[in-house]
Amino acid sequence: MFENDNQLFEDLAIEYMDNLYSNAIRLVKSAKTAEDMVQQTYAVAFCVFEQFDKKSDFNKWLNEILMLVYKNSQFCHYEPTVNCLGKAVQVEQ
Repeated sequence: MFENDNQLFEDLAIEYMDNLYSNAIRLVKSAKTAEDMVQQTYAVAFCVFEQFDKKSDFNKWLNEILMLVYKNSQFCHYEPTVNCLGKAVQVEQ
């Protein structure tokens, strides 16, 4: 990811953080768990940001990742990994 992509990601992440956290709270009804889910969501989003179509809705994309994090935490007993620059990156649950 290029430096300007890092800045774009940071700007968008800050812009939508409150919305993402509110959605996480609605899902899990626990502030601590919601914070963990938001952190996991941003970790995954950062690793795959180069795949994000800059013409798409970032908020929708983030919330899709949040839902995957939520589903994995609720229904799976494995630790999800994402491909980040050719390496499998483990997202802690």
